[in-house]
Amino acid sequence: MNRNTYIDFFSGCGGLSLGLGFAGWHGVFAIEKDPMAYKSFQHNLVAKDAPYRHFSHWPEWLTQEPHTIEDLLENDRILNHLKALKGQITLIAGGPPCQGFSVAGSRNGKDPRNLLVFKQIKAVEMVRPPFAIVENVEGFQKKFVCRPNEEAFVSVAQEAMEEFRRIGYNAGKVTINAADYGVPQLRKRVILFAVSKEYIGDIFVEDLLNDILNEVSQIQRKELHLPTDHYVTVQDAISDLAGDEIVEEPEFPSYQTCKYLPPASEYQKLMRKNMETEEIPSSHRFNKHGERIVALYQKAIHTQPPGRVSKEFLFSNGCHSNKRYILDTKKPCSTVTTAPEELIHFKTPRCVTLREMARLQSFPDNFRFYGRYTLNGPARGIDVPRNAQIGNAVPPLVGRALGMALKKIKTMVETKDPCLENYHFHLNAKTNNYSFF
Repeated sequence: MNRNTYIDFFSGCGGLSLGLGFAGWHGVFAIEKDPMAYKSFQHNLVAKDAPYRHFSHWPEWLTQEPHTIEDLLENDRILNHLKALKGQITLIAGGPPCQGFSVAGSRNGKDPRNLLVFKQIKAVEMVRPPFAIVENVEGFQKKFVCRPNEEAFVSVAQEAMEEFRRIGYNAGKVTINAADYGVPQLRKRVILFAVSKEYIGDIFVEDLLNDILNEVSQIQRKELHLPTDHYVTVQDAISDLAGDEIVEEPEFPSYQTCKYLPPASEYQKLMRKNMETEEIPSSHRFNKHGERIVALYQKAIHTQPPGRVSKEFLFSNGCHSNKRYILDTKKPCSTVTTAPEELIHFKTPRCVTLREMARLQSFPDNFRFYGRYTLNGPARGIDVPRNAQIGNAVPPLVGRALGMALKKIKTMVETKDPCLENYHFHLNAKTNNYSFF
């Protein structure tokens, strides 16, 4: 456990794991059921030639291929191996599917994917790591609105915290903004945080994690030479991906792309750190927009203010969607979703490329994505092509900040830091109320 080991459930293409690796954590194995997302994870984090390999001791009893969490919990052979990891794992992390919680979707309280977090908690109960984290959208902590005569649903986050407490963990939740950690995006997410009572005693985990993350916000940006007095902007993030030298896209020869411009910010240098010899970004193909869409985007860029484009403008110009944003170069991007068509480039009449989306999510340029480029039709929302891998990912710099925060807390526990006393509480037997020591 001194090596800061972790298991990543619902790993997707690997944003959280990449960030934890940046913070010095060592992956044991990861669970991801989609073949395309797993392929990206495998090539970047697991394979012998992976650029960010830190899953170098993957257990022999688990094949390196897509798996569901049920593959672990419902297979007796694998389950016995999982139980044998007790005492060897520092952290179980994961970001269960968010479609049932998202306010951008139908918010279905009966979506079976909402229950996957409890399967993650079941794994925590078996392995008993000191730490567990669950990342999800803000809707994770909102109660579901029920129809007349139906039973009301509490928030899944609340139920999950109660389940963590039942198995002997302190549990709480904090809402974070990715921009605080150097991500050029205003992306708010809920982090459910659990710490074993055997490991740390009875504490207010929300206060502890909030305070540590506030420290990490400044420390991380200083370490990475990113601004500490303002957020990283769209200009800082992707201006070097808007070159005028148009060339054929190497992976997709029927599409166009462009060559890099010189890096113009510390953030761009960070993202291109291992790309010194590359002239062309990967996954940076330009969409083949029709004349009507090009005209719409051209008009929007020249007549509309940056930010969300008004419904009136869109509808009056023949666009049936009411969700389009013109990137504002002076601000961070709004929340990146799985839909690149929602974001209009600030310079040229096109939607953003997947590499630009990845930059806005803080994926380095040598992190390559695999599988279909984008996907529409009946399989959309089921399969996980590159656009969905990027949009659904935990931004790696958020994962790095979480990893740093957990290491800080671990050090505080192991050195018996007196500051921890500020977060401990005891239960008054007479009043049944909690109070500080």
